[in-house]
Amino acid sequence: MVLRFINSLLSVEREPSSRFDKAMIQATIERVVDGTDPRLRAVRHYRRKLRLPVERMIEYVMAQIAVLPPPIEAGRRGFTTDPHLRALFASPEQLLETLSFSPAMRDYRKRSNGSCPPELYAALRAERVERNTLGMAMCGDQIQRDVPQVTVLFKEPQLTFPSANEVETRRELMNRVFDYLVEIALQRLVSLRVRKQELKKQRQLLQHKIKMLKSARLGLESRLTEPASGPVLGPAAIEHQIEEIETELGRLRADTATLDHHLALVAETLNEPEQHLRLDPVALTLDHMNIKVAPDSGRASNTLTFREIRVGSQRFVVLLVRFSSRELLEQPDFFEEAQRLLYLGDQPRLTTI
Repeated sequence: MVLRFINSLLSVEREPSSRFDKAMIQATIERVVDGTDPRLRAVRHYRRKLRLPVERMIEYVMAQIAVLPPPIEAGRRGFTTDPHLRALFASPEQLLETLSFSPAMRDYRKRSNGSCPPELYAALRAERVERNTLGMAMCGDQIQRDVPQVTVLFKEPQLTFPSANEVETRRELMNRVFDYLVEIALQRLVSLRVRKQELKKQRQLLQHKIKMLKSARLGLESRLTEPASGPVLGPAAIEHQIEEIETELGRLRADTATLDHHLALVAETLNEPEQHLRLDPVALTLDHMNIKVAPDSGRASNTLTFREIRVGSQRFVVLLVRFSSRELLEQPDFFEEAQRLLYLGDQPRLTTI
């Protein structure tokens, strides 16, 4: 996992002139450069230029993870007592399967040779999706049909960052959020390069086309090569398109011609982490079918408060949980199960007359 040294940010002694330890900040800066473009080290004073954005990013990430509520008890008893778990899972069996067989737990068990501490901590995440449906509802003593409703789905719940204590799970979450912000900075650099390549290709095709038009091949041949559904562009229109492409290329060159501008783009991304990732509180009043109801409707429901990470158009609720390792289900032996099925397949079949 990236930036494991961030774990010590909360415990090291800080210099009076800085909010964070100098060595830790420098190590974080080097990780940012490695994760975006190592050539940025050629920029003069690149560490100084990235220091404040990196401090801003770390401060933001730490504040976001700090607002996550304390872990709730998961497992069979937790399923019956906590409505958050009943909203995410259809049954205690589904909850235990998620705790036991999520990829992160498989890896954790493998690393620890199957030996787990008595109590484990982790984060549960699930994508929240809302769907408009038609259903039934009670109005007084009468049942109404085809009533518009909003059903809340929590898709593909997964357990992540299992550990022996809450602090380690929170730190792993910080690491992943930091990693995501570095990826955003890298994507912005890559998108600029890709856009420049696309524009150069378009310019080359248009230049070839206008060359053909100017060579007096404007008769039947040129019209046969035009798409039947599109208008025939004259030289002036094509030259105008080329001018627009040249203008955009000039702007991109001004933004990315030097590594200094690349560094400035990375610094801008890190200095505005809230533009790319937020951890917002979300309150939902749901009945036992996960249908939204008004808080004052009088219907049997629970008002749940989640913390939700917004990444692009996706919304993931995040819950910190703790659970007994004794409740974890045994990993299935697929080879033994296959052998059993083969054995059953070889048994003679009884026929009735």
